[in-house]
Amino acid sequence: MPVQLRGVVKRYGRRTVLDCVTCEVPPGITGLVGPNGAGKSTLVRAILGLVRLAAGEVRVFGRDPARDARAVRQLVGVVPEDECAVPGLAAVEMVRYAARLSGLPGTEALRRAHEVLDWCDAGQERYRPVETLSVGVRQKVAFAAAIVHDPRMVILDEPTNGLDPIERRAMLGRLTTLAHDHGKTVFVSTHVLPDVQSICDRVIVLAAGRVRLEGRLDDLTRPVAPLLRLEVAGSVDACVTRLAAAGIHAVGIDAATLHLPAQDADGLDRVWQAAREAGVVVRALTPVQERFEDVFLQAIAEPREAAHAAP
Repeated sequence: MPVQLRGVVKRYGRRTVLDCVTCEVPPGITGLVGPNGAGKSTLVRAILGLVRLAAGEVRVFGRDPARDARAVRQLVGVVPEDECAVPGLAAVEMVRYAARLSGLPGTEALRRAHEVLDWCDAGQERYRPVETLSVGVRQKVAFAAAIVHDPRMVILDEPTNGLDPIERRAMLGRLTTLAHDHGKTVFVSTHVLPDVQSICDRVIVLAAGRVRLEGRLDDLTRPVAPLLRLEVAGSVDACVTRLAAAGIHAVGIDAATLHLPAQDADGLDRVWQAAREAGVVVRALTPVQERFEDVFLQAIAEPREAAHAAP
């Protein structure tokens, strides 16, 4: 398991920021979400060994980041939320500097810097000082610096902040490629719930320093009663009528969509037959998933104590 936290407690003075947090980050893409002040950034710092814990333990690829911080940081690349550019350095120099800090020799560090900047679609800006770059390009450079040493895990804090829709989609695509094509563990701390639903395999919901919900996104957004979403071109009402005649109760959702119970092979044959008889064209038939936003709001709305004073 790439990351394991067991009973982690972190206090700042008398304020408890992480309250007995126990969770795991498996291979793939895991999203960490929660309202402002939930403790997300502190949890990330705990994984990196940057804060002293009051209780509990953290393991990153089996290592304790508090005692073996150098080894952990060799295994992990980080894109922080705050500006991390080094003024006066060109983009390629900054990425090369990150590579050198990770132990790569000079020539290899420069080669890797050019390679990852090209992969991040920032190669055309590589010789410009980082402080002159747009927000989107600086984010690409920071991402390149985080992965230049080929870490086993990448942690990103609000990775799409300040990005336009095209850059945002490209960034999410790179994260998916890293996880699914290159076998990296990706851990994304964000408040942008659509980003989570679009790329994450697993999610951790944190509120008031406690884990409120954890699991695979597919499982968390699956309705209690399995439903199918049928999208059609034609009369939804006629389709509902023909399905009822075939013994299938369907409900029209809008002018092009209806929901019906999950069907076995025989039931699906009756669905196709009813659609033909209703004179509609089936555009799509997919499982219904709840919106993650609704699942998230329900999780954080559960009765909870505010971050409380230490005894």
